Amino acid sequence: MRTAIFATLAAAALLACGPGRSTFARYPGAPAAFDRSAQDPKALEIADKVVAAAGGTATWSTAKQLRWQQVISQDGKELLAGEQAWDRWNGRHYGRAKREGGDMVVMRDIYQGGGNAFIDNGQKLKKIDGGADQAVKTSRERWEFDTGVLFIPFLLEEPGTKLEYGGEVQGDDGKPRDLLKVSFDPKERQTKYQLVVNRDTNLIERIEIQQAGKSEDERLGYAVTQWIDAKGMKLPGTLENLGMKGEVVTYKDVTVGDPDEDLYVPPPML
Repeated sequence: MRTAIFATLAAAALLACGPGRSTFARYPGAPAAFDRSAQDPKALEIADKVVAAAGGTATWSTAKQLRWQQVISQDGKELLAGEQAWDRWNGRHYGRAKREGGDMVVMRDIYQGGGNAFIDNGQKLKKIDGGADQAVKTSRERWEFDTGVLFIPFLLEEPGTKLEYGGEVQGDDGKPRDLLKVSFDPKERQTKYQLVVNRDTNLIERIEIQQAGKSEDERLGYAVTQWIDAKGMKLPGTLENLGMKGEVVTYKDVTVGDPDEDLYVPPPML
């Protein structure tokens, strides 16, 4: 019955919005396409190879929704676990943090702001009255971090991305690597990245993250130690924290398909 109600609400929402979408949702006034002419030529050359090695832009363009499980562990002990879904087509986000006594669930619109937060006790969702804003804020920060590292090979050539070549760096094996600096339109993402790219495989070996409000000296560094496949896309599946020994971020069970309305529409009884 709940699925039927969700389907009815979803259909009504589509009718209210008029004609269906023809492009991926972005914030109002966002650039329509990746501007190749504005990029550092050397950086663009490397980015092209990275995107191709990860599955190509044609594969990325078919991914309307991405859904995955994730775990953060320390010395093999699970610290945090959860699930997220990114509806790229409609600009929506679903997040679930697994907790004893009830999971925290957030449903929100990426570009319109706001959102809904619930506790799921396994039988029903209970809307959070106090603390909902903080739950939505945390969910937004988690989305930017996790989509930023998991899908970074394809974000290199998204609208609003800016690429710079950072020069040659030495890998652990003594062989030269390329350093790619990546930033985005701040209305889309405020995090900046420095990526170490293997010249033989064209895969990213290290991801350094400069979060909003932090200096370059405060970057978080992760080594990509395992890659996973999701419907033809090659994605960083396991990341080891370079500054905190023993911390590992694992992404798994990534599915690619059409948006699942059940994930984003709050139950009508709440």
